[in-house]
Amino acid sequence: TTYGQSCTFGCAPGWTGGGTLSCTSSGAWAVSGRCDPAPNCGIPRAPANAITPYCPSGTYTGQSCSFGCGSGYSGGGTLSCTWSGVWAQNGSCTAVNCGPPGLPSNANTLSCASGTTY
Repeated sequence: TTYGQSCTFGCAPGWTGGGTLSCTSSGAWAVSGRCDPAPNCGIPRAPANAITPYCPSGTYTGQSCSFGCGSGYSGGGTLSCTWSGVWAQNGSCTAVNCGPPGLPSNANTLSCASGTTY
């Protein structure tokens, strides 16, 4: 790299920012910008009726964790660590709905006091 040329840099996971390195007339590099620690959201709690979230990339700003649903529930989604250091949820787990049951052979009445969901 010669005088007047520049390079840009980004920050490692868990850090935020970036900047430019410029080759100066003295042959040294001048740095403009920096990397600062990104906010960490901490270990996320599982949303209602979900299993423990999976966070392979970490728990800092810009990272996402996926979650599935427990037995008897369907759906799933992601949790995203925001710049304010809190988890934002996208998706949910809802009870499996069996729909209205049919009458068994030789039955003539049906009562579903608790509904048709798991």
